[in-house]
This record gives sequence, structure tokens and C-alpha cells, in this order.
Amino acid sequence: MTETITSPNVKEADSRLAELFKDVQEWEGNLSGGTPLELTFENNLSESGKLKKGAKAIASLFETRVSFGDPRDRLIPLTEETFTQSGTELNSIYQQQMREQFDFYYMTLSVALIPKPGARFWRLTCELEFEVPEDKGLIVQTIFPTDKWRSVLNFGVGMDAGLNGNLDWSAGIDSSQLAAFVALLPEGLKANAVSKNEFKGFVGIPSFKYELGQPEILAVGENNSFCYWRIQDQDLQKVGTAKFAVVFKVPKGTESFTLRGTAWAEPDMNWLTADVKDVFSALSASFKDLLRQKNDAASQFARGAAEEWTLPLPKGTAKA
Repeated sequence: MTETITSPNVKEADSRLAELFKDVQEWEGNLSGGTPLELTFENNLSESGKLKKGAKAIASLFETRVSFGDPRDRLIPLTEETFTQSGTELNSIYQQQMREQFDFYYMTLSVALIPKPGARFWRLTCELEFEVPEDKGLIVQTIFPTDKWRSVLNFGVGMDAGLNGNLDWSAGIDSSQLAAFVALLPEGLKANAVSKNEFKGFVGIPSFKYELGQPEILAVGENNSFCYWRIQDQDLQKVGTAKFAVVFKVPKGTESFTLRGTAWAEPDMNWLTADVKDVFSALSASFKDLLRQKNDAASQFARGAAEEWTLPLPKGTAKA
């Protein structure tokens, strides 16, 4: 499945939320028979206890934050020795590439969704673009998570997500939970799950799990210089910190790369529309039109972050 990803303009979303907040607050004040609070949008956010239902929902949405972790935290070179030390033999194709053509690297990048109480979200998107000097050709080898792993992302016990000798993803699970875990996997992945004591490979993300139901995941990027993930779940605000893993390779001699990251969370428009229903008929035609589009218009109110890093590529041997 492919899909065009277009990042929203977060500044425009801020302005749109501020305008909606003003309208909703005014009409909620009229409904109560009192005089609307004469406060600026920012002051109203700090006085949220005085707000009525609709304005309070918009304030909680506006105050929700999305932020990136530091990509340097777990940017690690992958070598033959990395896998030898973990007791596994690297695929001969990758052995040859590591010796003659490419340097391989592993990176984990986290995205924190920090919702204010009451705010509800349904979709989180993370997009990464890689660039190396002189367009030498960085290639994304593999990414995690992908849709193949969706059935176990809400498993009660965290799994150790790691790379085997084929640079494919495997999972290490506590032996007492292994049978239940394997039962959730599609047939093609059952062999990729073992007990933690028997796992051989490079462990990229220890204790990986999301507190979600049955999320839908769109993950694209292998064999490109970019990748992205789109996670959908009706209780997305429970995701907390989402972790995304990338293995990429660069021509030997490459010393640095530029990483551009964009991430955004889209609110559940059913929740937002329900909270402003008392004043819906009094809103402007443009807002009524947006709210009627439900989640098709959710990106118009998205919360997001964008970062760019220029990062040196570490040298040496990584220990699993």
C-alpha cells in the first residue's frame, strides 16, 4: 500500500485553533447568559478551569505537544563484529558489502506525543529524510515497526526488537510469554520470535511496546533515502513515546549526514465535534465545513514538530 504523505502547516493550524477557540468561547458564553471572559487566547489557556466544555477541548488540543528525541542517543555503526559478538553470523551478501562498499548504521528516533488531559488523537505520522554530502547515495536498508508487527504492538510484555544475520527484524520475549506472543504473529513471522535467552543478533529497541488496541501501520522507505510511518488508532494519545528504528548504509568514507524529521499528530474529530456541538450551528461556515469532514480534516488542526540535524557518523565497533 502506498500513500502520499503531505505534512501540515503547524503555524496555520495554530492560527485556526485560536480562531475556533475565540468563536466557541464567545458562543458558549452567550448560551450561559453571562459575558464571555475577556482574556487573550494564551491567558485563557492558563485559566482553563474557567472554560466551558468546547473551549476547554480546544485549549487541551492547542497545548498538546509533539517533540523529537535526540537521534544521537542511539546512532550506532553495524559491523561484522557487531553480530559475531552477539553469536550470530551475518548474511554473506552484507558481509561483502560491509567489507567493500558500504558502512552500515542503526538509529532509533523517538517521537513524544504529550497530550493535555481530555485531548484525543487518532493518527501519528513521522517522516524522515536523509542526505549525505555530494549526493553519495544513502540507502535505507530496513525500518521498524512495520504492519507485519501490528498484531503484537499492544502485547502486555515488552519485546526486544533486534536484527538477525539477514538484517531482518526479530523479537526476543520472556520465555513465560513466548507462546502467547507467537500465537499473535502472522505465519511468516513466527520463526522471528524466540525467548530473550536464545535471541542472537543485535538488539535495537529493548522492551518495545505501545499501549494501543489494534493499530494500523503504514511504513514505507526501504531502498530509498527517506522513510515514514503512519500509525492509526482511536486511542493514539496512549502511545506516549513512539520509537522508530532505521538501518541505513552509506558509501565507505562518508563522514556525516543530514537528517530532517517531521512528525505530527491529528486529533480525533469525532471527539472535537462532540465537545463543540452546543454551539456548532453558530460557528462560521468554514468551521462547520471542516468539522463535518470529520477525520478527513484532522490535519487542519494537527500538532507537530520539525527538526533538522547534521550528524557525524560514528566509527568503530558496536557491541550488541
